[in-house]
Amino acid sequence: MVTGAYKPRNPKATPLYQCVNAHFAEFEASYRARYQEQYGFYRPAIGRVVEKYLTCGDLTKGFARVRCDTCRHEFLLAFSCKGRYFCPSCHQKRVLQFGNWVADEVLAPVPHRQYVFTVPKMLRVYFRKDRRLLGKLSQCAADALKTLFRGACKDPKAVPGTIMVIQTYGDLVNFHPHLHALVTDGIFTPTGWFVGFPKIDLYALEHLFRHRVLGLLLRERRIDGAVIRKLLGWRHSGFSLHNAVWIGAADSDGRRAVAEYILRSPFSMEKLRYQAKTGTIIQQSKMHPVLKRNFEVFSACDWLAALTAHIPNAGEHLVRYYGWYSNVSRGKRRRAQGGEQHPSRNAPKSRALPRSARGRASSSRSTKWIRSCVPAAQVPCASSPSSSNQQ
Repeated sequence: MVTGAYKPRNPKATPLYQCVNAHFAEFEASYRARYQEQYGFYRPAIGRVVEKYLTCGDLTKGFARVRCDTCRHEFLLAFSCKGRYFCPSCHQKRVLQFGNWVADEVLAPVPHRQYVFTVPKMLRVYFRKDRRLLGKLSQCAADALKTLFRGACKDPKAVPGTIMVIQTYGDLVNFHPHLHALVTDGIFTPTGWFVGFPKIDLYALEHLFRHRVLGLLLRERRIDGAVIRKLLGWRHSGFSLHNAVWIGAADSDGRRAVAEYILRSPFSMEKLRYQAKTGTIIQQSKMHPVLKRNFEVFSACDWLAALTAHIPNAGEHLVRYYGWYSNVSRGKRRRAQGGEQHPSRNAPKSRALPRSARGRASSSRSTKWIRSCVPAAQVPCASSPSSSNQQ
């Protein structure tokens, strides 16, 4: 059964495409003079991602011919650019796949919390001009969580399960590096038992995080002792921590929703307006506490400078797995237990599906979503399709 009506994607009609197509060449030509001081040197990844985006979804640039092996019906599917944090369509596909992967393959059937770590405004410039520091910022938060959790459990070898997503953007695509972490609401012992925590000392966790971030920037020679003393002398240091979002052990939809949220795009196309006559972008947002309004007006080039600052470099990882959820830990458990997860205290075995069953459920959801995007006339049966590429 088809779950939705198909509307062919027309990227050239979107405000993003129109803005990029009309102004990206001007933005590139003026980058050194207008934006290099604020955003750092022009990164090759920006040009590569934008160039591919301009051909995304265009049948004249190549397509796959998808054919049903049973009824022989076929249709054309344009190639996509797969651009992260820039192409809305491709990034949304990644978000949905990530949500299914995390909910079905990574998270243990135990309670979780979302933690949000932020840093002071005066320190954000160092992460904007050196993206290498973003990964180290993530490690600071993971180390702080592990230290606090181990102290609460009094087991030096126990670990929480943490998925850390690095976000670099605020509501108005301003550069705002912060971390979203999906963390077990407790800790796993070396034998695999889960010990839940009634409450976490957020003040102590913020202190640990602040100490590690300042130590990182000091070692990297971005700040000195005088800056540290200044920050520590403020009544509010600018570091903040939030963990009010809790997800129950059996709430698979909640896990998926949070996973999708923390990987969301820097902007929403529905909140974007491009004014071709004036060469401006109007972006809507929540009510801004400083601007006292829920929108901002940018020149096209200024907006492109802000948006492209969030494009990751090739091979740059903005999602990281630590502790019980690290790649090494998951691999060891699969090899030792034949693909099954170790049962956790306070989580009945029946809540954990075998890997094969979880894979089938995830595949079913993905197939349902993909088929909802295909014309009713083009899905005459439920057989698996085959494809061939043409350019």
